[in-house]
Parts: sequence; C-alpha cells; structure tokens
Amino acid sequence: MTDQIPLHLADIPGLLSYISADQRDTWIEVGMGLKSEFGAEGYGPWNIWSQSGKGYDGKAALSVWKSFKKSGTSIGTVIKLALDAGWKPDKTEMTAEDKKRFAAEQEARRVQRQAEVEADEAQLEQMRALVADACLKIWTEHCQIDGASAYLDRKQVGAFGIGFFKSTVILSIDDANKRCQVWSGSDSMQFFNSLPKPRPSSLSFLVFKPGAIAVPLVDADGKLWSLQAINGQGTKLFPKYGRKSGCFHVLGPSAEPLVIGTAEGYATAASVHMATGWPVAMAVDSGNLVKVTNSMRAAYPDVPIVVAGDDDPGAPGNPGRTKAEAAALEVGGIAAFPNFGEAA
Repeated sequence: MTDQIPLHLADIPGLLSYISADQRDTWIEVGMGLKSEFGAEGYGPWNIWSQSGKGYDGKAALSVWKSFKKSGTSIGTVIKLALDAGWKPDKTEMTAEDKKRFAAEQEARRVQRQAEVEADEAQLEQMRALVADACLKIWTEHCQIDGASAYLDRKQVGAFGIGFFKSTVILSIDDANKRCQVWSGSDSMQFFNSLPKPRPSSLSFLVFKPGAIAVPLVDADGKLWSLQAINGQGTKLFPKYGRKSGCFHVLGPSAEPLVIGTAEGYATAASVHMATGWPVAMAVDSGNLVKVTNSMRAAYPDVPIVVAGDDDPGAPGNPGRTKAEAAALEVGGIAAFPNFGEAA
C-alpha cells in the first residue's frame, strides 16, 4: 500500500519533482495530502513545488493551504501520483529498529497534526461566531427594507426580505487579533486610511456600498450567520468565515404553505416565487442545495417540494442539474429546470 512507503519531509521535494503542478485538482490533492501527513511543516515543500505550476500566486497559495482542514486525502494520494509519473521509492530494506523509529515519527506527526486541526477548528468556530454577530449588527442597524438596486432591475425581480444600503458599510475581519468591526458612513474613510501597507493576510474586509443588497442567511433555527452581498453589477460576495453550509434565505415565508420551492441564487428564487406564489428557500449554490432542501422537508414533512435547478450543460458535470435532482430525490420532491433568461 502506498501509505506504507516510508517518507520523511526531506524526501518530498524529490517525489514532487515527478508531479506536475499545472492542474488545480492535482495541486490541491498534493497540498491536502502533505498537510495531512506533515502538518504545517508540509507547507514549505508544497509552496516551492507550487511555483513550478502555471499562474502561481503566493498569496493565493497560502490562503488555499490554510483552507485545508481534516480532509480524507492522505499522503498515499501524493505517493500514488508520483508512482504513476515514474517515481521510484528507496528500496533499502528497513531494519526492525528503523521501522520502530519511523512508526514513532509517524505517531508524533499524527499527534502534532491533530493538535493543529483542533486549533484550526477552534479558531474557525470563534471567528464564525464573531462574523455572525457583526453581520447581525449590519442587518439590524444598517440595512433598509426599501431601496434601489441595478441588479434587481436587470433581473426584473422584486425585493423579498433583503436589505438595502443608504451609505457605505464595511465589515473588517482581523484573524490575528480575533476581532470583527463594523465601520459606516464617515468612519469608512478612517478604516481605509488606517489600513497597514502592505495589508497583512490576516486582515480582510467586505464593503457594502449604496446600491448593493444584503441577503440574510439563517439556519433552521432562524439564527443569522452571514450576509451575501450583491452589488449593482451582480457580483456576489461573502464575508470571510461567514457560515453558508445549511443556511438559507426564504422568500415569501408562509406558516402553512401548499408547496415549497428551493433554488440556488436569489434571482432564480425570486423568479419562482413571483411566478407561483410559493415560499422559496434560496440555498446560495448547488453544493448547499441538498442540505437546504432537507431542512425544508424537516420543517414541513407533508408539503410538496419543488427544487428549481440551474441546468447548465456546458458546466463540467452540470452540477446545477445533478444537485437539484439529488435534492429532490432525497425528500421525495420534484426537480424542475425553469428558464428565466438572466435570472440566476
């Protein structure tokens, strides 16, 4: 088995020289595999190898590395990629003492990696809670129920439970100091003037400008976790650490609905709601559609559910159709693929 081939950190550069860093899927698999085996120490070899790929971006590489959590991808995946490309492991026979020492090293790395994972998860939960609090502050103090949006005008849909901005609002997120702040109006300029140059990777921010809308994302208990920002051009952004998985926004909520719809984006959900009168849960994207549809089934066990999917045959694997059909199958619903032109 590939996982049984003894590897030390010093062996990694030679092994990686057999693998191309040009394909993003491979690049990610290698990073995940190295981090699962060597933890933070695996970043150096991975980053150096990454520089051999097309379009290397150091800042983006560090961000992607940080996003690797406790995935199922192991060092065995990396070894197999290298073996398939012609790499040959050292054939030197290990003595019993060598095997014992290597097993001890592996266990020490496992313990260290577990500690890193737990620290990452603790930080994620802490920052996610801080971002949720900041988003609630923005929603309750800075969002208006009425306003103008070039995005809504272009999509020809109405405003259903969303917020509008009359002035600029900034949500700043500081990883290093574990802090989230909301800046608004004239204070916004103070925030930009105080930004260090170059801006550290631990500091990120999301700007809501007049003309943008905010879509509140809540969980099944109604707790607000994040806001999706959509500007006049239709660009959709989320705050760093903002929770999306399992969260949704319901357009036209009803205590006793006859039918419930689910959809990916706001414009599609709004178009379905306007055409049918049904309450429609917006799931944000296809990857979240199954979870949101299951939440609707749990809340309304006897109500028919129609999943309005985005059918895009040109997309690899057509995830919009695939996820919509999977969501409908799980809840005994119907998958439909309406065509509303630009609605998405």
